[in-house]
Amino acid sequence: MSPKLKLMLDPNAPGLDEETRRRRRALAALETMTTAELFQVAVRAGIYTKDGTLAAPYRDDAEPSACRPTD
Repeated sequence: MSPKLKLMLDPNAPGLDEETRRRRRALAALETMTTAELFQVAVRAGIYTKDGTLAAPYRDDAEPSACRPTD
């Protein structure tokens, strides 16, 4: 098993706008979560269903998909 990659993105670095600072804080919070917690984030975001399957826009069983251009 490879060691977990740790991003070194300082949200307080000079010259950053507030949106970038928020994104960096969010990424830092995600890095500290367990697999179960990350899964719950993905469920709330609509990527996975509660039973663990990919939500319709992320599956490849329905065509066409706005999320997957055909060209």
